Amino acid sequence: MLIIRFLFLSSIFIISLFSNVELNLPKEVIKGEPLVFSLTISANDIKMPKLDTINSYSVQEISSSTSTNIINNKITRSIRKIYSLYPSKDFEFPSLKFIIDGKEFFTKSQKITLKNSQKTVSPIFDLSLKANNKDLYVSENFVLTVVFKYKKNSNIVDLSFEKPNFDNFWYKQLPNTKQYEENGFIVQELNFLLFPLKEGILKVNPLKINAQIIDASNSYSLFSNTSSNIKIYSNELEFNVKKLPSNTNLIGKFDIKASVDKSKVKQGEAISYKLVITGNGNIEDIKDIKLNIKNTTIYDNKPKIKAKYEDGKYKGTYTKVFSIIPNDSITIPKIKIEYFDKDLEQVISKYSDEINIVVEKNNEIKKVELLQKAKKEVKEKQVIKIVEKTSQKDRIIFFTLGIIVGMLILGLYFYVINYKRINKSNETSLIKKVKSSNTKDELLKILAVYIKINSSLDELIFKLEEQKDIKIIKKEIIKKLKELKL
Repeated sequence: MLIIRFLFLSSIFIISLFSNVELNLPKEVIKGEPLVFSLTISANDIKMPKLDTINSYSVQEISSSTSTNIINNKITRSIRKIYSLYPSKDFEFPSLKFIIDGKEFFTKSQKITLKNSQKTVSPIFDLSLKANNKDLYVSENFVLTVVFKYKKNSNIVDLSFEKPNFDNFWYKQLPNTKQYEENGFIVQELNFLLFPLKEGILKVNPLKINAQIIDASNSYSLFSNTSSNIKIYSNELEFNVKKLPSNTNLIGKFDIKASVDKSKVKQGEAISYKLVITGNGNIEDIKDIKLNIKNTTIYDNKPKIKAKYEDGKYKGTYTKVFSIIPNDSITIPKIKIEYFDKDLEQVISKYSDEINIVVEKNNEIKKVELLQKAKKEVKEKQVIKIVEKTSQKDRIIFFTLGIIVGMLILGLYFYVINYKRINKSNETSLIKKVKSSNTKDELLKILAVYIKINSSLDELIFKLEEQKDIKIIKKEIIKKLKELKL
């Protein structure tokens, strides 16, 4: 009886094992990092829920594995899947429905809380953020320095610095990195140039470095050292960002200059007008400059902006070139730029120079046209006078000359017709065949029997074999056949 009870209880345990669903889900997630959860299911027949989205967050499957187990002649499948999603706030992870061996199974729902990362305190590592300025205006640049320290001769296998995501800041990494030793630590410094994009209290969230170190204290590994993964977090920084004065989007110090390649042109000619803005500040935020000048045709190129961080300032040049075709003399107006000077705490306006362009109109063309018209009018008057003085004798002479010229033209026409007819009649059947041939092969077949009759003709036939275009050489062959009367 005890044996029967033992077998019954064992069978219940096995059935429950086969119908097991295990959900590994953390209760807290650090902001900006993925929520990673896993599902392990063992059963004969498994139907998984669709996990494309959870609570409007997109779900990505990281890995999947399947294994088959045989226990007491019973075959079961075991599925393990790992997923990730990126939550942006606290949320309720819902209950998931499974159909296992024809029965419904539900996991428990769970609240997920997002928390801020805390700066890592370690005797081996240190990651810190520093800034040269925390009171800023919108678009004012500052340097953020990332300082990473690790103990010299520490058992580090791998280090990976996660790419930062500076929300509400435009940024670029500066090339001036440093590495040095300090108090038994190896120190590495990275510099980023940041520009705040809006006003208010803005934060640079903690950055993270993933480290893999050898765990020498593990006594279970006899032949090789095991490694462990460590996440190293930095501090966060907070900035007070103020709004720029109205109608101003530039901050720094700038100058503007304009120039032309020539100030005097002929009508229809173009001038090249160049506008150059130099200075330090957010030069890449200069709005595209347009020209609107009456009685001109204007073509403009895209502006070229070059900028670099140098001597503690973000310096740059804005260059734009216009091609202007004026119809009359014009004045290119002053171009205005406005920027906020933080040192003076006021908006500064600067202007380019006004440039006058003189257009020389070519009046000589009109004079020539008038002279030509005058000459034509004089000729017409002279013709009228000659007609009035023409006598009867002159008319008879002109009529007789007309008859003679007409007879000469008629005779020449009949001569040409007769000449062509004689030439056609003189053409032999060989020449007709040559003329009617369209390809090199046809022409070679016709002339093959005439080889060794004349050396000049032979040269032309051999030359024909090398030519692709037979039109020119065919004319020479016809000419030679006529000379040979073949």
